[in-house]
Amino acid sequence: PPDAPVFDASDGLSEAELMAVAVMLNPDLQAARASIGETEALLISAKTLPNPEVGVGFGVGLLGTDGFKLGTDLLFEFLKPGEREARQAVATARIALTRVEVLAREYEIAAEIRRLAFNVAVAEQAIVILDAELALRQQATGLVRRRRDVGEANDLDISAVDLELVVVQRDRRLAQIELEQARLALNRELGLPPSSVITLESSGKPLEVPLIDAVQFGDLDERLLSSRLDLKAREAAYQVSEEELRLATARQFLKLKAGPLYEHDGVSENFAGVSASVEIPIFDRNQGEIAEKTAARDRSRAEYTAALHRLRSEAAAALARVRAIRAEIDTQQREVLPLLERSQTLSRGAFEARELNVLDWVTAQQRALRTRRAYLDTVISYRRALLDLEALSGFPVWRFAPLPEPSSLSPQKRNAP
Repeated sequence: PPDAPVFDASDGLSEAELMAVAVMLNPDLQAARASIGETEALLISAKTLPNPEVGVGFGVGLLGTDGFKLGTDLLFEFLKPGEREARQAVATARIALTRVEVLAREYEIAAEIRRLAFNVAVAEQAIVILDAELALRQQATGLVRRRRDVGEANDLDISAVDLELVVVQRDRRLAQIELEQARLALNRELGLPPSSVITLESSGKPLEVPLIDAVQFGDLDERLLSSRLDLKAREAAYQVSEEELRLATARQFLKLKAGPLYEHDGVSENFAGVSASVEIPIFDRNQGEIAEKTAARDRSRAEYTAALHRLRSEAAAALARVRAIRAEIDTQQREVLPLLERSQTLSRGAFEARELNVLDWVTAQQRALRTRRAYLDTVISYRRALLDLEALSGFPVWRFAPLPEPSSLSPQKRNAP
């Protein structure tokens, strides 16, 4: 689109740029947008008047009767009171529903792109950490071998450090596989070929996870009602059912057809007038369709209530998870990390001073590695919990599909579920 944001991919794609690419290129979204044209065609049909009907009758004289009889009429169907307006309202509501559903799908894709991009960043950071660990293990292996050469280490020490080195190398290979899988998943959601190489803005930088104060549940509940596009889609679906009920109600009245009439009778007698046909709704007053559309409207209201209840429950769970993990991070920063730094400093000094044997030093390094990974996993879990919370509560995303009119995003107050 001409007003689409322009960005430079050479310096890596930011989170917003990734969402913009996905909204433009994702094939699922392109298929969803194609459905807008189908629903717009409904409005054309709703505005079209019924075709007129032509009736012709012909008869010849019998038993000596002179001349012939010819009758013809042109009948126009008169729509029932409010029927045409109701048909147009149904079509307009369906167009609004389709547009909001596309926007809701865009929102889902954008939220998933944020998760997948973070997975790639986590996988890249894991490789960076493992590379540093691998360098330390290689340095330790060389140091232990030199000690063996001077008689300060034995083959058991060499085996221990070699095993530690092999384990870290294995973890490094597995981390590379995870990174490749994360990139493939991101390319798939972006709508790019699997072989595409995407550079993230965060690539090569330390993984930054901001620690923020979580919102209060009352604010979160308000954002659910104002920002969740799937709830807007539920509201639009309710509006469709309301307009369909109004159309079914309009169709319960009598059907009238009328138009000009011409008749020729006998040899020279010609007549002109008006012909009319009326369907009297004695037995069928469209009760079945009215009952069906009433039930459909009630179902739409119930589905909206159920969706809102589910979102509130999920938001409360996500908020509780964010708060719990944030508390755990604060505890580890206050209690675990200082002890880890002190332990590593002491063990390193003791090993260099030959006060610590190789096996004890390897054990200390393994314990430190597990502790660092546990802290990193906690931070990563916190960021993922934040992404889930933001996706539940609503966040601004790049939109390239035309926005429906504000009045069509939600039903009028009298029709609100």
